[in-house]
Amino acid sequence: MQRLNRIIFFGAVALFGIALGACRNKKEIHSAKHSLYDTDFAVVFSTALEVTRAAYSNVDDFPATGMIKTAWHQVSYANNQDDLSNQRTVAQSQGMGAGATTAGQASAGMPTRLAYKRQFVRFDISVAGGRPWRVKVVGRAAEWDPGNAMPTELRGMAKPPWVDARTEALQVSIYRKMKAYAVPMKEEVEDKTGPVMPTTDPSSFKGVPPDAAKALASIKDALARRDHAALRGNLAEDVVWSLGGAPGADTAMAMWQADPEPLDAMARTIAGGCGAAEKRVSCPAGPPVTGTWQLILEARPTVWKVSSFIKAE
Repeated sequence: MQRLNRIIFFGAVALFGIALGACRNKKEIHSAKHSLYDTDFAVVFSTALEVTRAAYSNVDDFPATGMIKTAWHQVSYANNQDDLSNQRTVAQSQGMGAGATTAGQASAGMPTRLAYKRQFVRFDISVAGGRPWRVKVVGRAAEWDPGNAMPTELRGMAKPPWVDARTEALQVSIYRKMKAYAVPMKEEVEDKTGPVMPTTDPSSFKGVPPDAAKALASIKDALARRDHAALRGNLAEDVVWSLGGAPGADTAMAMWQADPEPLDAMARTIAGGCGAAEKRVSCPAGPPVTGTWQLILEARPTVWKVSSFIKAE
């Protein structure tokens, strides 16, 4: 009886410890979400960048706008076999054994580890306001299906529950690093649209038709926000994206999202200046230069669209 009482006592202590840890964790998450940082912008931005880069190595930072953006990172789990839970079912339906897929089986078209879904996550971190600064973290998820050229972003009900957990983990990591500067937020204003970035003024594009300038501003903003839907809306249906590939807006978007280097190059070409000639706008202006990218917009028929973006050879 005495031993049973001890077991009950230690069990109660353990449960109390777990409950206490959960309460502390929730309190820390709340503090991370509702804190401002009373120090210089450079300190806040560099610390947020350092913490983000430690967790997600592929990161782009934009100090001028206070933005930090990670690339898509594949989500890993403690047991990688759990990611492939459907493999067993597919394998059994094809008469495969429990062993790994051999080279002969793979060449015969039987499924391998690469044939199954993968999930990806990325984050937009913004340092906004004024001193004291607010750090906002927005997590996004995507899923790649076999046969698709690019992952599909998961939104709304399709958004997996682990996104919020990973977002909170990153926000808490930033908070822990800057806890010495943290002050409570006076009033929380819910932001359902994510971080707001400044929009480009069309008048900043000189020497091009006004409607073309509006299109260039829209493209520049879409690239900065990684808003692929907005960028797709600025493409002509027969856009030329490769010297050897078949023209097409959907194919262009698929290839550019699979390899973001062309999108980065597009942003650089627009920033470098554009010019108008013969009812079209080129960025950079003038004839193509071997080894460099050139963006071309044309009126289709009255709305300016991207008709070509290729690297000259």
